[in-house]
Amino acid sequence: MISALFWRRPGMLSLLMLLTLACLYSLGFLSASMATLEVGPYFAGATRVIFASIFLLAVAHVSGAGLVRGRKLWGMASIYGVVSLSLPFIVLPWTLTYVSTTTASIYYAVIPIKVLLLSRIFIGTPITRRKWAGFTLASAGIIILALAGVAGDDSIGAAPLVQDSIGGNLPIWIPHLGCIMTALFIASGGVLFQMMPRASAISITASAFLVGNILAVPVALMFLPATMPSPAGVGWLLSGGVLVTGCGMLVRGHLIQRESAVYTSTNGYIVPLVTGLFGVTILGESIGPVSVLAYMLVLGGLVLARR
Repeated sequence: MISALFWRRPGMLSLLMLLTLACLYSLGFLSASMATLEVGPYFAGATRVIFASIFLLAVAHVSGAGLVRGRKLWGMASIYGVVSLSLPFIVLPWTLTYVSTTTASIYYAVIPIKVLLLSRIFIGTPITRRKWAGFTLASAGIIILALAGVAGDDSIGAAPLVQDSIGGNLPIWIPHLGCIMTALFIASGGVLFQMMPRASAISITASAFLVGNILAVPVALMFLPATMPSPAGVGWLLSGGVLVTGCGMLVRGHLIQRESAVYTSTNGYIVPLVTGLFGVTILGESIGPVSVLAYMLVLGGLVLARR
């Protein structure tokens, strides 16, 4: 019955995939923070890439999809793997030692706008005046959030238990800039994926993560934890690598090919809400009026740009 429903209304399957992706991404912020408590941010980020690559290579082998073929596709998959996957996933846990998971998810919620602009530049997607207005409104929300963070708003900072375990002093604008830039890298990956020659989403994603290990493995070796993580810590590392990243990237790749990069990126509407719930209930974060205002502006801009 369920299969028949999806067959008659394929949009329902796309919507279910979109909601699943949003929940997985929200879990990604939580798992990054929890893993950081045990092994530090860089090792947590690097092993996320390594575990994801192992899982995806196994999926590619079992499914028969294999790896990509051809110099052009390998070149594009390599750029996708290093710049749009490995680098953002390694940097994200570090940013979460300074900014809250909710704040980071709001920065990432603007990915649809960035995808739209990059799609206009590289694919030729038209941008109407309404879409430009949406971009302006969403940008205002990000600016407000960044300025409040730089000013020292406690509700935007990382959870106290994460701050206490990591420590360190750094100008706060740098982690905020890190969130914005990694979100841009991820957005560029969505557009690059759409520009690739037609191939299996499993093959492209597995190949990209395989190459991404060029960056992830050296980072993991440089920042090995002093002690073996607890079973819970290992669980968070595996969930971040296999469930969030491995399964999440498969869903993302299939959804981009099924719909588009712009459609897929709209999971950012939902991610801050779920992430905020995780942050408050599990990490003990607080959500202040600035975060709410920033999210409302970002959401308004996204809705306006989608019309």
